[in-house]
Amino acid sequence: MKIELNELFKDIRHSDFAFPYEHNNFVVDSRIVKPNDIFIALKGNNTDGHNFVNDAFSRGAILAVVERDVEAIGPVVKVNSTVEFIKHLGDFARSKVNSAIFGITGSAGKTTTKEGLYLALSKKFNVRKTEGNINTDLSLPLFFANDVTNLEDFIIAEMGIQKPNDMDTLLDIVKPHYAIITNIGDSHLEYLGDRNGVLKEKFKLVKFVSENGGVSFINGDDPLLKASSVGVKGVFTVGFNEGNNFKMSILEENLDFMRLRVNVEDRVFDFAVPYNGFAYNVGLIFAASIYVGVDPDYIVSALKEFKPYKGRGEKIKRGTITIIDDTYNSNPVSMNLALKRLNGIKNPIVLILGDMLELGESSKSLHENVGKEIAKIKPYMLITYGSFSKFMQDYAVATKKYHFDDNASLIDFLNSFDFPEDSVFLVKGSRGMKMEQFVEALLRRYSDEN
Repeated sequence: MKIELNELFKDIRHSDFAFPYEHNNFVVDSRIVKPNDIFIALKGNNTDGHNFVNDAFSRGAILAVVERDVEAIGPVVKVNSTVEFIKHLGDFARSKVNSAIFGITGSAGKTTTKEGLYLALSKKFNVRKTEGNINTDLSLPLFFANDVTNLEDFIIAEMGIQKPNDMDTLLDIVKPHYAIITNIGDSHLEYLGDRNGVLKEKFKLVKFVSENGGVSFINGDDPLLKASSVGVKGVFTVGFNEGNNFKMSILEENLDFMRLRVNVEDRVFDFAVPYNGFAYNVGLIFAASIYVGVDPDYIVSALKEFKPYKGRGEKIKRGTITIIDDTYNSNPVSMNLALKRLNGIKNPIVLILGDMLELGESSKSLHENVGKEIAKIKPYMLITYGSFSKFMQDYAVATKKYHFDDNASLIDFLNSFDFPEDSVFLVKGSRGMKMEQFVEALLRRYSDEN
């Protein structure tokens, strides 16, 4: 997006040099600065961007925004707070945007829903989406300033929260016209207390959209979301239960795929999704895309291109074994969906499960609850890793159980144990547990069998 620097800095400039007419992106990491970028020096917990201002200039930055005096080799603008400046930048950039904006949140499935919605809307419209983990009060302003061209018909923004009032901050930046909430689960309880705390924060998205005349799409089978939506204008529900505006049903389900049916008024659409964890995401994508005018046949076509992203339930075959790589993140909602995927499988099941983090005082009981879900599928082996996952062992039923507190011992075990042929491994845990190292260990061990 073309941002006029004189207008952006109108009320905060204190220097007497002329701003450059042309510039590239606003960047907070000096290591990725390119010619004509503008560097913003942030103070982090472990490092201070002010120490890298001259590094940014040496890489081609044409301007730096700082909050304290620095001996710089290029022009700088000093502001009271660089964090507040980024918010100002985001607000300035967002004020120039005329596109319709989707905001997506939920305890699980945000990224998958965003990616699928992008595929569906792109069949008809010019669409821009946030990439990767761009979903915070610092990354979203940079997204609007750097990536949005204002030529888009739709913008899709993932909105991640951790603490009370995070959603208020994100709404100030994104100001969405449409909302999607995938579910309400036990996520970030360390800060939000309990599920009602999660609901209170995430449902602000629906309230904002409703109060501004927009439309929301929610998981209508989620009891907290369903109850909260009563009497709220512009809310469409999606799910398997009777009474939902978009009603889904399961035609067939196994380890490789789930076949779904979606009823839309007098039309019926059947299609396959990679696994059960995608069902509600697909339903929400379907509902939102139809509402804004995408032909259902185009949506079905787009969803055929829809595949799990790395670490989000991706199924990997190596010789006789199968690995389900669900290492991107974990909380009780996504953990239970991953376990349900294994229901009915005849192969030996090996679970490698790490801690679910940020659950606060509920950590012990929620890990015990996962153990109860594990007991329903009776795996061949349960391997737990971390401080909290060992509580799964108390209630889980498995032929063999092992627990590890250090990664090296677990990797040694994966390299040496004689696992049965045709084993299906599920590897899952919170991002901070770095569970992908165990997928990599399995891939190295079984690479010759590919």
